[in-house]
Amino acid sequence: MRYWIRALCFGALMMIASGCAQKGVTPEVPKVRSDLPKVESIKTLSDMTSVGFEWKMIPSSRIEGYLLYRLDPGSSDGKLKRVATIVDRYSSHYVDENLQPGSLYVYQMATYTKEGFESLQSKPVRVKTAPMVASVSFLRAIANLPKRIKLIWRPHQDMRVKGYIIERTTVGKPQKWEEIAVVNNRLSAEYIDKEIKPEEVYVYRVRVKLCNGLVSGPSTAVKAITKALPKPPSALHATQDLPRKIHLEWQPSPTPDVVYYKVYRSPFANAFYSYRAKTDRTYFDDKIDDDGKVYYYKVSAVDKDGLESPIPEVPVMGGTLAKPSAPTITAAKTAFNQGIILWEPGDDRADRYDVIRSHWEGLTRQERTFANIYGNKFVDKFMKPGVKYTYRVVEIDRNGLRSEPSEPVDLYIETKQ
Repeated sequence: MRYWIRALCFGALMMIASGCAQKGVTPEVPKVRSDLPKVESIKTLSDMTSVGFEWKMIPSSRIEGYLLYRLDPGSSDGKLKRVATIVDRYSSHYVDENLQPGSLYVYQMATYTKEGFESLQSKPVRVKTAPMVASVSFLRAIANLPKRIKLIWRPHQDMRVKGYIIERTTVGKPQKWEEIAVVNNRLSAEYIDKEIKPEEVYVYRVRVKLCNGLVSGPSTAVKAITKALPKPPSALHATQDLPRKIHLEWQPSPTPDVVYYKVYRSPFANAFYSYRAKTDRTYFDDKIDDDGKVYYYKVSAVDKDGLESPIPEVPVMGGTLAKPSAPTITAAKTAFNQGIILWEPGDDRADRYDVIRSHWEGLTRQERTFANIYGNKFVDKFMKPGVKYTYRVVEIDRNGLRSEPSEPVDLYIETKQ
């Protein structure tokens, strides 16, 4: 009698414990019958995302099949949940898939009847999935390249690796890793990042991607700094006193691998600069077919890799030599059938003068130039009586630059009666 009471109490406790273990799995508490055959001798075999089960088949006609319960790692309520119903009592194998690598799972099994009753659950089985493969074991960033950073790594030895995921962040900014590329093929071993800015410090890491879509954790991060832009030249000077050209000179860039300089020019100080020339010297002559022309200049340096220095913000003004000022005729008269003209130079640049004489012959205007007159006086010995002559004087400096003609004067020798 006492034995029967103890057995009854034990069975009731088992039913309560079993029911608690399955609470919340379905809208109703599972109906447990302790007299139903239990699943025994559960064996497991696992990989990274799957667990295979093998158990002793129960061919009893009292059951329909088997139920599989699982406790996920980090479960908030700590309760097992039903994850599979195996509908054939003659089954003895099952695979639970889509699991997390390197995680511990707890399983229990039970039999069930067509009326919906369940047996007591089996003993808990703890199974840990295989860990995810590690990322690449060697990663190196090659810096100091023009407008690029080259990453190399050792190809992964695991044949399940399908490719590599490249991630990047920037030093000095909120660390946010960004996927910038996917390199396919396990045997690929490099990536060149060209979407970079000069003198930025970048940090890279690599994840491996398996053929089943799983992605590993990140590799050890590596840093690289892009090659700095060359320093611009300094002390740019532009002339304003040369005829038909502007001579530029500057101090060389302190960057050792600079190979040439680029000259930019604009007619305005603050905008519209265009490329004018390149030179491997520290000077440049800008030839201009105009007098008194003003331009603004900026000069940059370019290194052996084609990297160009920042273009200076402040330009330097240069200009061609302006024309001499026009002379002023101070006296004009005739004497002894000759014309006499006196003048004052327009400025102190005068080297010589041209006198331009013009007159009308019928409907044709004739013009003659008396060139290379030194001094401030001209005597015209070739005047004809009865003809009105107009004279203008042009000043010429030692560079051959010509002024505008002076204001004209007229001379006339009357015809004798």
